[in-house]
Amino acid sequence: MNFTRRNRALAPIGCGLALLLGSLSLPARAAELPFEQPFAFIYTTDIEEEGEGELEQWLGWKQGHGHNGSRAFQSRTELEYGITDDLQGALYLNYDWSRSRHDGQDDRDSFVGVSAEVIYRLLDARKDPIGLALYFEPSWNAKERELEAKLLLQKNFLNNTLRFAFNINVEDAWDRDEGHWNEGSMLEFRAGLAYVLSPQWCLGAELSNEHEFEGLIFGGSSREKTSAYFAGPTLQFASELITVTLSAQAQLPWADSPSHISNALEHGFVAGAERYRVLLRIGTEM
Repeated sequence: MNFTRRNRALAPIGCGLALLLGSLSLPARAAELPFEQPFAFIYTTDIEEEGEGELEQWLGWKQGHGHNGSRAFQSRTELEYGITDDLQGALYLNYDWSRSRHDGQDDRDSFVGVSAEVIYRLLDARKDPIGLALYFEPSWNAKERELEAKLLLQKNFLNNTLRFAFNINVEDAWDRDEGHWNEGSMLEFRAGLAYVLSPQWCLGAELSNEHEFEGLIFGGSSREKTSAYFAGPTLQFASELITVTLSAQAQLPWADSPSHISNALEHGFVAGAERYRVLLRIGTEM
């Protein structure tokens, strides 16, 4: 990808971040928030209040890892709880199933793991000019270890009916292969807008720029392998009993391989990343 094209690809994220930072001088308008988490792949700073909890079921599907025709199904069962008004904890039970085709052979894999999550909110978008929170999540299963940190930013407009959210995610991962641990990492930038259409419906759009590295970002040395972009709509329905969030994303043909790795790209896409992904989240208050 040439310099001009890469700048054009980064423009939506850059404009969104500029919008957020430029709005710091605007006063926040307090109102009852109709939807706490209107996005599927992005986190907001709107967390559970002290003593409140929610049970969520996540179902994810990925398709089209370039030439190998891989498919993956992911499931997460989450229990989150408000420890204080500005501190939320959660536990996840994760299930992953994948299938890929290599040289006419089918490779299948499945495993179960656990994750823990902590979100600490420093600024509340309902009361302060912006929302600001820190996110931390370790994950474990028999074949993988992950350590993920996020910076969460949020700005509310139009009496909280329009929300802009921006996440910076850093993740280190250890993948076990034939007794050896391979090291890898990700750096992700995610931006989204969500608008409340009615008391029960919210419509949004999400954009992600995901950088994959060989080696570790935290406390290690790393080399960027690929950069991929994903975008798509998100729709949420909320009632007193249940909240349903559905999002679909497609990889955009803006991929790059800064290290010029052979066969890393196919027609502008990252060959080892999914072409399409769908995420369904169903939650109920406890």
